[in-house]
Amino acid sequence: MSHTLEAIDISKSYEGAAGPVQILHKMKFHADANEFVSFVGPSGCGKSTLFNIITGLSRPDSGSILVESRETTGHTSSKIGYVLQKDLLFPWRTVIDNVVLGLEIAGVSKKEARERAKVLLQTYRMEGYEDKYPSQISGGMRQRVALMRTMITDPQIILMDESYKALDYPLKIALESELLSIVKKERKTVVFITHDIEEAVTMSDRVYVMKAHPGEIINEIKIDLETDSPLIPERRMSRRFNDYYEMIWRNIGVTPVLA
Repeated sequence: MSHTLEAIDISKSYEGAAGPVQILHKMKFHADANEFVSFVGPSGCGKSTLFNIITGLSRPDSGSILVESRETTGHTSSKIGYVLQKDLLFPWRTVIDNVVLGLEIAGVSKKEARERAKVLLQTYRMEGYEDKYPSQISGGMRQRVALMRTMITDPQIILMDESYKALDYPLKIALESELLSIVKKERKTVVFITHDIEEAVTMSDRVYVMKAHPGEIINEIKIDLETDSPLIPERRMSRRFNDYYEMIWRNIGVTPVLA
């Protein structure tokens, strides 16, 4: 079966003071169209290293990355967009000028780029903020701008590295709901890194659980919360939520204390 994104036996080591340190060992996973896949695991399990390999920013020691069945190992792909934990907006550019950055680099005309950006500004409820600078808008708005900057290039696959970690809880819940609604509507593939097990269970179709030293996948858990709602509070009310939550904790090696 062909997958939108596939990793085959990815291994990666770095040179340490006492010799090579293996970060990833024979990582195998996949993600399909219109699927939300999360990775959870302890610090040091190599999740960010894996993302750098997927994007082509780093080359594995062995193994392959396939995007729609074509090998992209060690190379960037226009089908992949990356949203980091920090928004990394340019402070001297307005909201709309930050959003259109990728299109400018691709050589799209300024007129067309801004027209496409205005459609996204409506979708993300940012109308009226086009000419504001990053310092003039909230953290949540800046994160929306970062997501728009990725989405405007129309990638099929969106990588998100703890993108909502720094936000306060109510805003985080609102943006998670918004993200689920948009990616399902546009049939995007999302691969999400998080330390937050609640977040992984609530948003994902599947969760890959990793261990550290070296980073390996130890389980793949299919999530079915028995609802199609994109609203995070509704999804967390599922009678199966705590079962998945506890299953992942036990995979990581910690027994949770549930209320």
